[in-house]
Amino acid sequence: MYPVCMGVFDSETNENWIWFMQLVRQAIGSPRGLTICTDAGQPVMIGVKEVFPEAEHRECMFHLVSNFNKKFHGKVFDDHLWAAAYSWNPYLFEQNWVAMDIAKPAAAALRKWHTRLWSRCQFSTISKVDYVTNNLAECFNNWIKHHKSLNLDDFFDKLRQLIMIMWNRRRKVARKLVGLILPHIIKKLNAKTRELNLEVVESSEEVAEVTALGGSGFRFVVNLLDRTCSCRQWEVSGLPCKHGLAFITSLTNARIENYVDSCYSIHKFRAAYDQLIPAMVDKNQWPKSDHGFFMFPPLLKATAGRPKTERYKGCSEKKRKSCQHLCPICKDYGHHWHKRKKGNPDDIAAILAVRGPPKKRTKTTKSAQSSIVPCEDDSPSAMRFPPSQILEKTTKQKGKGGKSGSGGAKRQPICGEHDVAKKKTHVAVKVHAKRKSKEVAGITPHLPMVPLDSPAMGTRSKKFNPASPAMSTRSKRRLSL
Repeated sequence: MYPVCMGVFDSETNENWIWFMQLVRQAIGSPRGLTICTDAGQPVMIGVKEVFPEAEHRECMFHLVSNFNKKFHGKVFDDHLWAAAYSWNPYLFEQNWVAMDIAKPAAAALRKWHTRLWSRCQFSTISKVDYVTNNLAECFNNWIKHHKSLNLDDFFDKLRQLIMIMWNRRRKVARKLVGLILPHIIKKLNAKTRELNLEVVESSEEVAEVTALGGSGFRFVVNLLDRTCSCRQWEVSGLPCKHGLAFITSLTNARIENYVDSCYSIHKFRAAYDQLIPAMVDKNQWPKSDHGFFMFPPLLKATAGRPKTERYKGCSEKKRKSCQHLCPICKDYGHHWHKRKKGNPDDIAAILAVRGPPKKRTKTTKSAQSSIVPCEDDSPSAMRFPPSQILEKTTKQKGKGGKSGSGGAKRQPICGEHDVAKKKTHVAVKVHAKRKSKEVAGITPHLPMVPLDSPAMGTRSKKFNPASPAMSTRSKRRLSL
């Protein structure tokens, strides 16, 4: 990513984009081989057409596919639409296009309405850029997304600092580089030479025929002197294709870096970051300007809700679902690796050998004996429950009058007989009182005091509060659902 110029306007209209493109033309001019890649928005396309009519105008394939899938979708388009965009040769492009045309003839409207360049076979050989999407613009948006909430002057000052830091870092890297071509380019080309299944038939030291062994069996002509190949990948990207690499590696004293375009050279990299971005003081020390008027900030339309800090993602973009497990085999969410139905058995066996079989979770049940604490009385064989778990028992006297004892039912704490030898605990079942809470409110039972260092008090409040009398009986009124 190499930022060239920046601009801010309130909305994407034809006038705003024409104004921005005019300022871009004042800054960089119109060099030979200028290529501009935009999305499918009509205002930006009109701005490029008005200001840069001689430039090569490309359309982002990602936005094109997003609009195309709204009307046409299916397996044939998933298999051939992106393949047509990545086709270097017109012959391969026509093969993918015919397959889509046979399955859906109405899809031919793609060529009618999307007249900008979106396939590599249509790109010129001057700019040496083979991108079919404008992901670099999205990288820039992701780079500055945490600073978009600043004021406009603070935002531009922060952006200037970010670019200044990036240029200084790359300038230091460029000083340490030695050689002709950038190291990561050479590393990438060397990796391609290790998996070549091609046959080279030399016509001379500069020209040869390269045939793919097995599969398609296509034959391409490579010219080392002109740095061309009939597949057009070498001319468009500036890097030798696999056919050119097969021919270069078959020669004795040929070096790959001698056949790479100069735009990937260390010299060009140093020249790009040679100039310095000037440092500035803070805005409080800026000179005061007097234009005879004061410009107020624009009146923004208030929107409901919290201001958005991230862009709205399209319907075709993949959104990560939260709270889902990531499978280490297929890199998908929603299942574990040992429950994956589709996949290579070798991968599952490899993970099984490293991690072992999945462990089953054991259900743990809480025991009733863990909440029993000894009483403070002199009897060693008596056990009492903590105050919060006291089981209450109210006796019912069934007589002729059907009345209970005088004053209501007395609540007595139930004690279980604990046999140390047999380790058994008998707990009486709680029987709810029939009396109302008002009748029981006057009786205060004798509750045992539990020491604060008891194990049962470890997770409860150490301040003892007697139970509320209103909680002694259950309400007889049933809630209506």
